[in-house]
Amino acid sequence: MCFGAVMAQVRVFFATNRNYQAGNKLQAFGPRFNPDGVAALRFGYADFEAGAGGPKLTGVTVYAERKTATGIKGGSERFLEDLRRLMSGEKSDTLVFIHGFNVSFTGALEAGARLAQDVRVNGAPVNIVVFSWPSDGQAVPLMSYYSDREDARASGPALARTYLKLCDYLEELNQQAYCERRLHLLAHSMGCYVLRQGLQAALAKDPKALTRVFHEIMLAAPDEDDDAFETDTKLRLLPRLGRQVTVYFNPDDRALLVSDKTKSNPDRLGSDGPRLIDLIPKKIVLVDCRHVGGRGDPLARHSYYVRSPAMAADIGAVLNGAEPDAIGNREYVTTKRFWRLIQEL
Repeated sequence: MCFGAVMAQVRVFFATNRNYQAGNKLQAFGPRFNPDGVAALRFGYADFEAGAGGPKLTGVTVYAERKTATGIKGGSERFLEDLRRLMSGEKSDTLVFIHGFNVSFTGALEAGARLAQDVRVNGAPVNIVVFSWPSDGQAVPLMSYYSDREDARASGPALARTYLKLCDYLEELNQQAYCERRLHLLAHSMGCYVLRQGLQAALAKDPKALTRVFHEIMLAAPDEDDDAFETDTKLRLLPRLGRQVTVYFNPDDRALLVSDKTKSNPDRLGSDGPRLIDLIPKKIVLVDCRHVGGRGDPLARHSYYVRSPAMAADIGAVLNGAEPDAIGNREYVTTKRFWRLIQEL
């Protein structure tokens, strides 16, 4: 699905704990951590030209930082204020996106730009904020996976800092400045493991930190344990952050099959959904994507959250706040107690 004729330009905001490469105008951040620490953040935005062949990156802007007596400031304030103005002026929602394993900085931005092109909320484009953590972006069997897994674990505090900065900013806004639009969250693959680590890091810093900041939360092909919603030390408390959590899974996901069988991981949440259906919080909705998994990712059937018209339509309906039984192209599988996307569009 492409809306290039409607949207000639796409802007994707980002927060990252990657290393800054000042001399590289497009690949502005590399595959390693910020040298100031794994939780040190930089903020900015990337511009794309949208078209039938997909979004094309034209430039990356990194917000300047300044050192003060209380730390390094500047980038996050400009980032949050620019985003608020955009949401207020365009009356548009914002989707925070956490990418998965084996994704470069530019690859993460491109995935965000595709979401911006394809997903509509109340007929309008959605703003995208990418949280980019230092996954290798190199397909080295086994080695890259284990390296990314450790990097994902270490990135939890950076994600928690981003979330807490957002909470502080929202708390300080006066009623006139509040844009009255909604924030949403989408995590893909190992990005769901980053989300788990961020959730736990936020709780460790402040046990009362989990407030309902997001309207909709979506986990796409989550490379997470299938018991993740059974324990507080994993994702059981995630529903506190939003109105609803939608889990997209695919039994034919070959990437997660490899994760399960060759890397000593338990059964994956993104393959068959949760282990025990009776123990999941009532705010969680399960959606089987086996019939659309091959459209956007015919080889691995893992990155189907982009390049699939059916997924774009379903994500848009979820972000619009539609109830699960009011979303088209779904059928309810009573014996399994989950929804299934019927066909590609």
